[in-house]
Amino acid sequence: MPATLRFVTSNRDKIKEAEEILQRPVEGIHLEMEELQSPDLEAVVRHKAALAFRSVGGPLLVEDTALSFAAWGGLPGTFVRHFLDRLGVDGLYRALAPLGDLAAVASSGVGFHDGWRLYYFHGQVAGTIVPPRGAGGFGFDPLFQPAGEEETFAEMAQARKHALSMRGKALRELARHLENNPPRRGS
Repeated sequence: MPATLRFVTSNRDKIKEAEEILQRPVEGIHLEMEELQSPDLEAVVRHKAALAFRSVGGPLLVEDTALSFAAWGGLPGTFVRHFLDRLGVDGLYRALAPLGDLAAVASSGVGFHDGWRLYYFHGQVAGTIVPPRGAGGFGFDPLFQPAGEEETFAEMAQARKHALSMRGKALRELARHLENNPPRRGS
């Protein structure tokens, strides 16, 4: 069985997804960190990974997500969690809908520190913001419908969501990297 990966997150849903996509055990590590507030997803992830490595040591992974609306010039982007905390998925949809342009891009950045070097992996999915539907998933899954699909991430079976999602894409990039560069012992 592959080695357990340490994932610095307190989000159990993200840990479960990582285990299913990477097909290896993932240990969640809750770490209070002051996160960089920036619209640049890669900068946020790299900063988070560097802080986590200083606190925990390596190897480890971190992840962050962005949801960018065309009508809002790319916002909320990396700040989407704050919008969801204050407005919820229904409120976020109601705030965007009157503008008419519901095009969106969901992105996920994964940072992996192997004990010596920090790597960044990125996944992105274009789609549309729709009235919230579905009981599965988490975060903005009920209102994001990937382009060419009839269901939101929250309506999809897990395997389908993993195959299409931005986090799935980024984690599969990490998996390919780990296949070719397994973490060194003693890290």
